Amino acid sequence: MENYLEMLKNGEIKPYMLDQIIFDKLKENMDDNDAWHEACKTASEVRLKWIEYKTGKTFKHIKQCYIKTELENKRLTGIENKIGGISIPLGFTGPVRINGEYVKGEVVIPLATNEAALIAGNNRGVSAINMSGGITTVLTRNCMTRAPVVELPDIKSARDLVNEIRNKGGLYNELRKTVEEKSKYTKLLDIQPFQMGRRVWLRNSFSTGNAMGMNSVTKYSASILKKLQELRPDVTVIALSGNMCSDKKASHVNVMFGKGKGVEGEVVIPREVIEKVWKTTPEAMIKVNNIKNWQGSALSGTLTGFNANAANTVAAFFAATGQDLAHVATSSTCFDMLEMDGDNLRFNISLPNLEVGSLGGGMFFGTAKECLDMIGCTDDDDGETNAKKVAEILTAAVAAQEINLIGALANQFELAESHVRLARGEK
Repeated sequence: MENYLEMLKNGEIKPYMLDQIIFDKLKENMDDNDAWHEACKTASEVRLKWIEYKTGKTFKHIKQCYIKTELENKRLTGIENKIGGISIPLGFTGPVRINGEYVKGEVVIPLATNEAALIAGNNRGVSAINMSGGITTVLTRNCMTRAPVVELPDIKSARDLVNEIRNKGGLYNELRKTVEEKSKYTKLLDIQPFQMGRRVWLRNSFSTGNAMGMNSVTKYSASILKKLQELRPDVTVIALSGNMCSDKKASHVNVMFGKGKGVEGEVVIPREVIEKVWKTTPEAMIKVNNIKNWQGSALSGTLTGFNANAANTVAAFFAATGQDLAHVATSSTCFDMLEMDGDNLRFNISLPNLEVGSLGGGMFFGTAKECLDMIGCTDDDDGETNAKKVAEILTAAVAAQEINLIGALANQFELAESHVRLARGEK
């Protein structure tokens, strides 16, 4: 190890080269798969020692949190320049009763967060949901998108390309075949063209099985572009992603046309439950939702955040289950709707852009895989049901937090007092 560290210090090699260099040495006396695992772990330790040398500081906890992400059979490291891992406190909410299309019954939901009071509040929302018979969930959409942008010689040829694709004729079918011929799980659902001058954005929508699917849709969008250029030589590719996806950015195009899993949740909460749990009324909660979540959000210029605090729960769930953390930006798109149902409160939540999966990326490894085991989303299925279950479970978790926060806000200073008590230990 010291030899490799000295090579880094002297600038003879780059940090990213270590895994392969160490592997080439170890495989002389070890099985290739064992050698790759050992090489990646050793490379991680060497890089961390190099950073300690550079900074003059010690990082023992980062080293202790090493997570095996390498794939021996493909000689992949998982992430590049790995130096260890990080730890986030993990708690749970529930069990919550879900009356879904894919989840039926009680589920314990893991949430990873450094924030005191978040899980306590979520559990109070869960209590109200369970006392009301559970939350009903339905899946409304299921697609992942990638939107390349291409350029044509002039506006007429751009318009003609848009019309060809919209008409779903021969050109469209040829593009669709390029995906079907190569993929087992990924299927092209639609291509929506948008013209601006002589540029055309092709918003490709795919189904991607149990994977969240960003890598897959990028791969097959590239295949579509290559076929398009073959059929239309006048097409110039500007960028494989032209931001009409819209990827990792909150935007209304995703709300209107779909990205990820769209899920609706509903629970009717009896008046007596609201009075018992929050010491308030359905009418007060409706008023908070209308003025805070809708009028306040509109006044602030919010695009997709007509909710109390959905991102908090989405982030905690994503961290626990190994989802792509940057997709919190789009997946926390959330609309809360409260209205009277007789003498009771009808709570509806709309989450149109849950970009989640049950396999791929960080979901293969360590604690993330165990958390997916905890919610029953790693069992054998038909290749797409587990990801839909993840979306329904996340919807239940977000709904619990939203209901609770609205209830707490409707009870004057209860929100501040609970945070002072749980986060600071003060009465």
